[in-house]
Formats: sequence, C-alpha cells, structure tokens
Amino acid sequence: MDNENKSQEEVEYETRLRRRLKILQEQFKAGKVKIMEGLDVVNSLEAVRLRDDGEVDLTTVDGLVRSMALAVTAMHDREELKNEMTLSEIQTTYFSFIYTQFNEYYEQMVKHRLTPHAVSMGLTRNKDFVDDINKNIDEFLDVIYQFWESVGEIAHIHMEDMHGNIKGVFGGDLFPSHNENIASKCGIYADTIILPDPFVRSKHVFENQPGEERAYYLIKHAMNILQYRELACADVNVPIVVILPDLSVIQEGERDFFHSLGKQDSLVHAGKLFGRRFDSFDELLDFAKSLDTVERAVAEIEDSSRILFDTDWTGDAGEQIKRALNTKHYNQFVKYPGVLLASQSLSRMSISNEILVKARRLNGTPIIDAPTSWQYLVWKMEYDAQRAEAEFKSDGLHIIKGLTDLADKEMQWIGNIPPQALIQLRKDGALDEIRVILGAGIKDIIESNPSNFFRSRDAILENIDSAFRNHQKNLDNLISKKWKFAGKDIGSWLVVGALEVTAAVTGTPVWGLATIAADQLLEVPKLKDIPKSIRDLADENNKIKKSPVGMLFNIHKKC
Repeated sequence: MDNENKSQEEVEYETRLRRRLKILQEQFKAGKVKIMEGLDVVNSLEAVRLRDDGEVDLTTVDGLVRSMALAVTAMHDREELKNEMTLSEIQTTYFSFIYTQFNEYYEQMVKHRLTPHAVSMGLTRNKDFVDDINKNIDEFLDVIYQFWESVGEIAHIHMEDMHGNIKGVFGGDLFPSHNENIASKCGIYADTIILPDPFVRSKHVFENQPGEERAYYLIKHAMNILQYRELACADVNVPIVVILPDLSVIQEGERDFFHSLGKQDSLVHAGKLFGRRFDSFDELLDFAKSLDTVERAVAEIEDSSRILFDTDWTGDAGEQIKRALNTKHYNQFVKYPGVLLASQSLSRMSISNEILVKARRLNGTPIIDAPTSWQYLVWKMEYDAQRAEAEFKSDGLHIIKGLTDLADKEMQWIGNIPPQALIQLRKDGALDEIRVILGAGIKDIIESNPSNFFRSRDAILENIDSAFRNHQKNLDNLISKKWKFAGKDIGSWLVVGALEVTAAVTGTPVWGLATIAADQLLEVPKLKDIPKSIRDLADENNKIKKSPVGMLFNIHKKC
C-alpha cells in the first residue's frame, strides 16, 4: 500500500517499526542479542525479506519479530538515556546549585550547631528577609522543576537498573527529620538511601501558603538537604544517598492513581474504625459529614485504636480529635470531626500506597523513621493481607516483627554513624566485613516474602526471629573488635530504639490487592484509569512475585 493511501497513524507506526527493526539488526551485529536454536522466533526472523529498495518488507515481519524489536529497542533507548548523564553528575549538579544559593546560611548553621528548623524560624522572623526571599522563590523552584523534568527520568532509570545493592526508599513524610541523619541510622543496613526532593514534594505548599510559610519551608528544606551533600556526592562505587524527584509529579496520572488506592484502603480503615461497611467513598463522606460534633463522632467509634494523628499525643479519642481540629494543619480545611477522621485515613493511606509502589519501582524497601507513618503502613499491609487471605483461602499473611519483640530489655542496633565514618567504611571496603559479622539478617528479612502461600507462617516468623537474634549476638562480637572509623569507635554508634519489619506475605503487587476482592470493594480501578507507568510496573512485578515489605528505624536514645 502506498503511503498516500495510508492513514497518518499507519505511517507513523511503520516509521517506528522500521527504526526498531534497524536497532534490532544493529544489536544482533554487536552480539548483544542472542537466541537459542529451536525457538519459534528463529523461523520468524529467517522469514523477514527486503524489498528491491533495500528496505524491510513489513509484510514479512510477524508478531514475534515485532515484539522482539520493541523489547530490544526499549532496552537500547534506556541505555542511551542513561548515557546522557551519569547518576553522579546529576547528584553533583543538583547539590552544587542548592549549595551556591544557600551556603551562607548553611555554613552558619553548621558553625553554631543549629537545626534547619531553628535557622528557618530565626530568619523568617525578619519581614525584610521574608519579602526578599519571596521575590526569588518562584525562580528558584522553576530551576529545580526544570532540572528534574530534564534528568529526573534518567536518574530513576539509573537507580532502577542498579542491582545487587540493598536500597532503602524513604517515605511517610516530606523528608527525613532534620534532627537526625537517616543515612546515619540506616547506612549499615542499606547500601543506598533514596530520598525525595523536598522542594518538588512541597509544591502544594509553595503554591498555596502565605509568604512567611513559603520562606520557612524553602530555608528549612535547603538546610536539611545540604546535610546530605557530602554523602550524596561522595566518590564511592555504590552511592550512599541519592535524591530523586517523585515520579508522581512527573508522570501524568500517578498521583490520582495513588489517591484512588488510598480511597479504597480508607474504606477498609473506616470500616474497622466505625464497625460498619462502606461501599464507596461518597458513602463514607456522607456518613462522616453527619458526625458534626466531637460527641457524635466518638459515639460512632467502635475501635478507637484505629484513631491516630500522632503517636506522641495522649488522651482519649475525643481529646485527640479536638486537638487535631485546633491544629493549623487541619483547621484550615476540615470543619466536621467525622470528615477529619475520613480525610486523615485517605491522606495516610494514599501516602502508604505511593511509597510501596515507589519502592517496588526502584527495587528497594520502604524505610520509615516516623512512628505515626509507620503505623499507617502497618495497617495498610494488614488490609492487603486480609484481601489476599480472602482470595487465596490462607490465614496469617501479615507479619510485623521487631527487635523489641524478642527481648525483655531494650535492644541495641547501629544507628548513629557519623557521615565521614560511613564514607570511610565504603572507601576502605570495611562494610562487607562488618556485614559478615552482623550476618545477613536484615537482607533475609527483606527477602523473606515467599510467593508460595503453602509455606508455614510459623517458619517465616522463625526466620525473622532468628535473624534478629543473630544480629544482636553478632553485634556484641563486632563491638569487641574496637574498630575505629574517622576517629570514632563503633561502640559509639549504638542506639536503642525500634527496628521493625512489616510484610504482607502475598506474592501479589500492592496495586493488585485493591482489585482482587471486588465483592469487598466496589470502587475497583478500571484498566483505562491506571496510568501506563503503573501498568508497566505491574507487568514487571508479575514476573518476580515479590510481596511488599517495609522497615522502621526509630531511635529512642543514643548509647
């Protein structure tokens, strides 16, 4: 058929197909594609013919060859994209820009041993400073957004394709606490800590808050993120810290998809909270609006343990609801106590879904250092496991274990490593030896998610118990060696706190669990409503059948 008789869509498809076939041919010549004899695709390749003008006769290219060309081209383009800029170059460029803008304030913070919060509060008390900062905030943020629009996908691909290292993906908050360095907490248990860009994650704050709030968050984020500059830009083979933008900001439709999953989980959560079934989020919202006083809300609550605004808050359900309604975070947007409870559930569950999908995309494990966020992730895992139990006729698929479960006294772990010592550990190659002494306990926990549902839950729990016990025993052996790094004894890195793992042992992706029990939830996402990026990820996940898992690192005190 001549091109003039073809539709524009057909012409464009044939152009793409010819490019793919050319790349397939080049990859064959380069020895990058090998095919075992006897496969059907061999016959299909041998059937391909050229026209008199030297172009491939597309009528001789069957579906097998077209699929192979598509897959090979995707891998080729992915490698070409990575070659445009290394991960190290991306991180160095990012931190250099931020340091150039804020080094004066950062150096003063370090000199006087202040926190990012203290610096931000001090500076924003000055109206002239706030006014000056606000004149330049939008320009600064535009540079950040444009930077990630150009290299964000490249940075993600670099991390996705980095295999063999344990990756911890931070979640549950805008950014790790400014009081502690999360790499210092987790750097012995994870090779690479992946942190979100806080400027991108706070986009809604910069767009909707008044000038003083905008200035406060800009300075706080800059001071906080610069504390990771040395670790992110360290000259080591495997990066210690990597900053990545949230793809939900870059990929169209992802944030809405996480919101839809959050709605479904909030129905389950609200069902347990109020002891009744909700078939749609609209039904939940109508019910929530009827609870227009604290007294009415409390009267409808069946399980008050499902109310959580902050793990540090005390008081009964009514007192916590009143306190939340009076906070600046809620009183601007929420009027009714019932709506407060529903919106809190929706927000927290959406965040939990996002971090689980993000971690799976990066082949990592969610790491959380905020107990409130951790509890919602644990609940999320519980609800996923219950759906899977109904589908697969199994029981006890939710696991949560921690060091404190295994001893009468507080237990220790390594969670206070100075950044300079962490870098030296990597450069000296000492981390592998320390890992051998500690045992593979943490890695075993991360990988203890069988897709075989017939495996005994007791056996899984025993493996986790054993891993934690061996960790504690080997920790004592490690300390007895009295090794020093960057002038600090390993014994000074010990902390006491919660080190926990939660897993929904399902072998089913988190984004699939919301749809497997249609009789329980009516608001099941239609295929067309699921972003392509998520569908592609789900297809990849189906090949590995790895269940979701998360870890909490929460320091109670330093030894």
